[in-house]
Amino acid sequence: MFKKYFTIEEANCHIPFVKEEMSELQNLQESFTESVKHYELVKHSPIPDTGEKLFYLECMVDFVEIQANLHIERLERNGILVKSIDHGLVDFPAKVEGEPVLLCWRQGESQVKYYHGLFEGFTGRKKISRTDDINLDRERKNKTCVWSR
Repeated sequence: MFKKYFTIEEANCHIPFVKEEMSELQNLQESFTESVKHYELVKHSPIPDTGEKLFYLECMVDFVEIQANLHIERLERNGILVKSIDHGLVDFPAKVEGEPVLLCWRQGESQVKYYHGLFEGFTGRKKISRTDDINLDRERKNKTCVWSR
């Protein structure tokens, strides 16, 4: 189903990378919103525009969107699923007793402490118990944390 499955240790090892990427995405989201607002103001301004300013603003919006997509692709290339940029929410595919689940991390949390089923989402997340931890790590011991930029 997924190309990569994480152990808790591997997911936690990726948290510094995820924090950095999520921070960049949130900054880009803010820039995107501001650029779109500015574009709309110029577009609907009573003072006519020669088109140069609108073209520049359109390019800015496109550029910010391209940058954001690159950060999302970087996370996805590492097997990490972006669920919400606003809330800094990502999932790491994993398996508990052979069944696919998603380890869930939200910005502000120090490490991955929760998981949920594939169709449960954030509201269905459960705290990882010692039993879950053992079952998650059983299949793949001693893997190193490596991410690609």
